[in-house]
Amino acid sequence: MKRKRGTHDMGKDYYSILGVPKDADDDQLKKAYRKLAVKWHPDKNPDKQQEASEKFKEIGEAYDVLSDKQKREIYDRYGEEGLKMGGPPPPGAGDGGYAGFSGMPAGGGGGYSFDQDAAQKIFEQLFGGGLGGGLGGMGGGLGGGGGPRVRMFRGGDGGGGFGGLGGMFGGDEDDSGGGFGGFGGFGSGAPRPPRTVEVPLVCTLQELAKGTTKKRKITRHVLRDGKPQPKEEVLEIPVKPGWKDGTRITYGGMGDELPGKPPQDLVFVVREAPDERFRREGDDLLLRVRVPLATAMSEGKVDVPALDGRTLRVPLKEVVTPGSERVIRGEGMPVSKNPGQKGNLRLQMDVQFPKRQLSEAEGAQLRRLLDGKM
Repeated sequence: MKRKRGTHDMGKDYYSILGVPKDADDDQLKKAYRKLAVKWHPDKNPDKQQEASEKFKEIGEAYDVLSDKQKREIYDRYGEEGLKMGGPPPPGAGDGGYAGFSGMPAGGGGGYSFDQDAAQKIFEQLFGGGLGGGLGGMGGGLGGGGGPRVRMFRGGDGGGGFGGLGGMFGGDEDDSGGGFGGFGGFGSGAPRPPRTVEVPLVCTLQELAKGTTKKRKITRHVLRDGKPQPKEEVLEIPVKPGWKDGTRITYGGMGDELPGKPPQDLVFVVREAPDERFRREGDDLLLRVRVPLATAMSEGKVDVPALDGRTLRVPLKEVVTPGSERVIRGEGMPVSKNPGQKGNLRLQMDVQFPKRQLSEAEGAQLRRLLDGKM
């Protein structure tokens, strides 16, 4: 896409590529990059690898430029050509080349460049974990080595990004959303494989409430005659009731086998999928409930859903004010450290006012009613 600003041909529109405004801050850039990079990673698009590779590189380049203050300043003033030539043209140079700017090298090949390896490195930096080694999961059952180690902590952003992504697109046997599968090393400049590979394990609130077993089709490399060979297996991972976003399940030494090094550890990181109705806060569930004004002012009842599909009838024994909260004890998430105990369901009341304005007579009648004169 081409655009003009002043007399400069801007070339690629990095802002449009990421879908962000010109004044986008770091958080907006990261959020846009994460979403697009996962969507267009070549390993997630086996049927259109060439197109995906170009898009993936373009997305990485846009983020690299806009997230760097110096590069972004040059791009905003002189466009893609000025950036890649090293800065603005010197006084009196016309169109005959570019000189150094803000520490950037002069033109003639010394300006900005970006390739596929650079795109991959940005992906690894933002998602953590590293992708080298082609680990798609782990082999073996749950019994070896005494089973996994589980560490629990609260996630920071509720699924707005993975806390480490060691790979994995497209191999979850029981996830309708596609899940994540094996991820090979990418590009000739792939970094040294990490000691620990982290893999997101996406779970719904219902799965985290009841507990479940997630099946994952995985690929890891094992050494045969000193050479790494891919090995595919199906792994069953037990998810315990009450686990939170960020819970880590570690399988020591059950990742890729590396020549002359200990095998990698494999860590599954629980990622809580957003729910259309409920929001989780610790062990509590929050639910927005719309209440008609007449019901809010009278001694009525409202029916609300429970997470397991039941319908709960809640009596309203006092006036419901906008933004108030009702608590149903024991209808939240299981407390993982205290089996049998649950958090609460907190109803956030959204009082619905009528859209039609009352007539003068209706208003007077309502005022008399509220004043207790009827």
